[in-house]
Amino acid sequence: MLNTTREILTKEKIEGLLLSSSANIAYLTNYFGFSDTEREAYLLITIKQNYLFTDGRYIQAVRHLQDVSLQEIRSDAPFTKLLKGLIQTQALKIIGIEEQDLRVKEYLAIKKLVTEIKPLSLRTLRMIKVPQEIDFIQKACEIADTAFATVLKKIREGMTEKEIGNLIAFEIKKQHAEISFRPIVAFNEHAAIPHHLTSERKLTAGSLILMDFGAQHKGYCSDMTRTIFFGTPTDEQKKVFQTVFTAQQKAVEYLNNELKDRKFGNASGADKISREYIQSQGYPTIPHSLGHGIGIQVHEAPTLSPKSKDELTEGMVFSIEPGIYLPEKYGVRIEDLFAIQNSTLVQLTKSSSKLHVVSD
Repeated sequence: MLNTTREILTKEKIEGLLLSSSANIAYLTNYFGFSDTEREAYLLITIKQNYLFTDGRYIQAVRHLQDVSLQEIRSDAPFTKLLKGLIQTQALKIIGIEEQDLRVKEYLAIKKLVTEIKPLSLRTLRMIKVPQEIDFIQKACEIADTAFATVLKKIREGMTEKEIGNLIAFEIKKQHAEISFRPIVAFNEHAAIPHHLTSERKLTAGSLILMDFGAQHKGYCSDMTRTIFFGTPTDEQKKVFQTVFTAQQKAVEYLNNELKDRKFGNASGADKISREYIQSQGYPTIPHSLGHGIGIQVHEAPTLSPKSKDELTEGMVFSIEPGIYLPEKYGVRIEDLFAIQNSTLVQLTKSSSKLHVVSD
């Protein structure tokens, strides 16, 4: 990965690339221990060498990394001082940065050290997964599928949204994995809020339950959503569910035909066919994109949305998740992960997405 990134330096005519996001540092070094909410490391890639800046909490943990020169951040040797020394000794004048991650204070400090700063992104590089990355995501999906099957057997009347969310997390962690994000569990009208904050609401007979969750395996994430019924659904609920299910199938069929004919699929086209089908049945448009890429982060490139310019090609992994949300009533979303392998759409999540009824 580091060698591929170095090719970007030559292409963009820059002398160094400074990475500040923990996701990109993990992607290039295979070390996933840095926080994604705190600034604990930087990675500088030059034509000749790679430099990892971090403090004493992590120096021992990253000593095993190959092709990386460690730079320890200390009170008497802050990051900017260390960076300045490298810039001067290597005569670096043009530096690339992650404009979507670097803080203003950091930018202003770096600006004083070089002649030019150029914004760069690893979006395109990370969008295409190598086989091992897909294997890791597949395993994360298997872990989540297993957890979901167990949770379905344990759902009981009177349980709260939080209790079911905690149960999902427990069943994932019991398999020696981590959750990829805090599970979303929503009953009835709460399910009409796409990113509902899981609450103390208690489950009653005749309720609809939306569950959105994922596992993390070796730093790679899964993501799936299932909508089930605790008791017999109404005819209207059955129709809404079937509409969402069909909308997803239409997107899958569209992309498979695209891959067969052209070896790539149009992301906005998949969104369009799914979105228009839902609206044709008299329901409101999907208030979010049809899908998103996934990998080290739950949300990354590509994007399946109305304005997306992405072409879906070999090695990409992404979600397809249409939904119908009826305020003050309920919402239905079905989300699965797919990988493109051998010019075919391969579903990674295996839990049945058909209408499912559970009861005490």
